[in-house]
Amino acid sequence: MSRASILYVIPALGGPPPEFALPRLRRHGDVHALLFAPPSPAVEPLLRGWCTSLRCLRPDAVMPDAIVDAARQVRADAVVAFSEFAIVAVAAACQQLGLRGPGPNVVRSRDKVEMRSIWQQHGLPGPAFVPVRSLADLHRAGGELRKPFLLKPSWLAGSQGQVIIHETTDLGAAWRTATTAIEEMDRIRLHDCMSLGRGTQFIAEEIIEATTESWYDVEGYGDYVSVEGVVVGGRYFPISITARLPTIPPFVELSFHAPTVLSAEKQRRIEALARAAVDSLGLDFCGTHTEVKLQRDGGLCLIENAARLGGAMIPRLVYEAFQVDLIDLLTRALLGEPLQIPEPMLTSTGSGTAVASLMMIATDAQGRPWTAHPEFLPDRVDWERLTGPDTQVEVVWSQTRPSGSPMPVFSSTAGTRNYAGTLLLRGSHPLALQRDCYRILDGLEVALKEAALRRDAPHNVISVASHGVANATADATP
Repeated sequence: MSRASILYVIPALGGPPPEFALPRLRRHGDVHALLFAPPSPAVEPLLRGWCTSLRCLRPDAVMPDAIVDAARQVRADAVVAFSEFAIVAVAAACQQLGLRGPGPNVVRSRDKVEMRSIWQQHGLPGPAFVPVRSLADLHRAGGELRKPFLLKPSWLAGSQGQVIIHETTDLGAAWRTATTAIEEMDRIRLHDCMSLGRGTQFIAEEIIEATTESWYDVEGYGDYVSVEGVVVGGRYFPISITARLPTIPPFVELSFHAPTVLSAEKQRRIEALARAAVDSLGLDFCGTHTEVKLQRDGGLCLIENAARLGGAMIPRLVYEAFQVDLIDLLTRALLGEPLQIPEPMLTSTGSGTAVASLMMIATDAQGRPWTAHPEFLPDRVDWERLTGPDTQVEVVWSQTRPSGSPMPVFSSTAGTRNYAGTLLLRGSHPLALQRDCYRILDGLEVALKEAALRRDAPHNVISVASHGVANATADATP
């Protein structure tokens, strides 16, 4: 029996680390990578080792036609993408090819205005909002919405281009800031693959009143969570909940944690809202990532949903904490292979393993920007000095700038472009990892300065990181 052919669509931004995703795709067939930009030096060897073929699209490639053409060339049995920026184009391509995909309603899970409208029609909790396409629309929103409110692009991801509007905010200056961020993203081609998602498309929405007081029994966690899952043939399967640390203002994400320490009963309430939200969108075959705000007195409010697996490290966190392989589930669903999906949603692990991903960023845990910007030398940082004895630290090199790169200067509108890299922390208890994430965030600036001073000395301080890499990539050798 011949192996399946899988077209893996890879934009310039988004998706899990290739050393984690590629071996899982390869188990199900020959993988053909379709790239929107040349791969980085860290990623290219992984692609060449795991993929049967690599294609890099021209900057003027038209979507979804370019995906359809590539799929036909490799006789694809499935087209898969993990990035927010590709999911609408992939859905359209799958429809043309007659393959399983997110389906014709995928825009409901991409355009934040459409998403909020659908949820409003279904009576689901969400903030008041106004679509914004112009400065005049922003002035109208200023007269209708409670301040402060958030202005954000309706088709972007990763907290890009967000501006908070206060009572004293100059709306003209805010509009210029937001649109300039969009123009910069377009210039470097960090935008949706489909032209209908580009340009000055924004949503203004009231900031959701949130608190952890009625949810967590401990301090230090963020006031929102996400529910990871898959949709198979229109049926939604929530898998697990991912916790957070508080964001850096305005809403730059820092750290994901699994499992959550929320009680099973509280997780079930979140699961029920996520189910109603995803069911209302009418998706077909896709991963899902649904974000929910926690409110006083046990209240909940929807933030947004994506018709793809959780970004960055979330699939790996779910795999290590719960032993559920989201990439394997999604690939099986797209290929029509037998599935074993846990039901109901998992609320605890049997492994005794806690994991967290942490973004390296030039602020402390409170969002205060660094006073200096030392050279980025994560391979020379003594991570053991910043963590407890039970914590392993791994630098995720495929999502990290090369050692010796400049440290990005923090910008409130840059979102994920503030990240210098990603760490994976592994231990036996979620609270220990939470504490260690704070220690790293508050100590990284000094640790990098010390690493620069030790630059020319023999270094043997990465034994913990090396051990983590060995454990994580044991199944990632071509």
